[in-house]
Amino acid sequence: MINAKICGNESVLSYLGTIGTVIGRSKYRMSDICEIRLRAGLPVVLETVRGRAVLERRPSPDEISECIKSFCHYSLHSFERELKEGYVTLKGGHRAGFCGSAVIKNGELETIKNISSINIRIAREIKGCAEQLKNIVFSENFRGLLIAGKPMSGKTTVLRDLCRMIGNEHKLAVIDTRSEIAASHEGVSRNDVGIFTDVLDGYGKQEGIEIATRVLSPEYIACDELTGETEYADLCLNSGVKIIFTAHCDAMEQAKKLPVIQTGAVSDIVMLGGRMGQVTERAVI
Repeated sequence: MINAKICGNESVLSYLGTIGTVIGRSKYRMSDICEIRLRAGLPVVLETVRGRAVLERRPSPDEISECIKSFCHYSLHSFERELKEGYVTLKGGHRAGFCGSAVIKNGELETIKNISSINIRIAREIKGCAEQLKNIVFSENFRGLLIAGKPMSGKTTVLRDLCRMIGNEHKLAVIDTRSEIAASHEGVSRNDVGIFTDVLDGYGKQEGIEIATRVLSPEYIACDELTGETEYADLCLNSGVKIIFTAHCDAMEQAKKLPVIQTGAVSDIVMLGGRMGQVTERAVI
């Protein structure tokens, strides 16, 4: 049975001040909203399960700036890395991405100023949505799984539910670089990722995979958006650890060409499409 709920207990609207109040009083339920888009001087746009909705409310540049401060708990210097990378992960695993004017120093992006646009992707636990993948990851010949698909195809949502299934039966290490899978807060996972799961929250993928294989003795390792870290896929393969990860891909042929696939650490690729992470295509490597 599939059971969907918004991740975390705090509503994402609490970060948005009066804009959040407007959204909360609209006819659109948070359970139906997938994205909240704020652009300075332009109407608030909601991407919902039933389509796109445009509200009359127009955030000012000052309100956009206030939202960013709220995301960072009014301590911008503590979020320098996130600000440079263009996103902040909120409690519950919701991700706020933003853009504005780039500040370039010595030919590299140093930070972003005059932020004018925010996109908040609402994270959800949808228990049962990974049922199609359960038999794959528990099969005798399984080595590793790539969950591929376009943006908004449900990759992270499916991965989160798959972690719950695996972590309730086997030792699992989750490399949660952006805190989107387990949504850990003060060391406690707010999402259900299984009772035998260790969460490496905020670790880089390469660092996390290396530490997990050396000190946590996992049977499985899971992470989001792994594509080029071939040496660490090799490390999992040579250590007998089964790896599960996601990647942005438009088609199966593109997924098969990813460098990490060439390591032999992956035995199965699935493409997602449709609603709630439905598997539309599978390839056995």
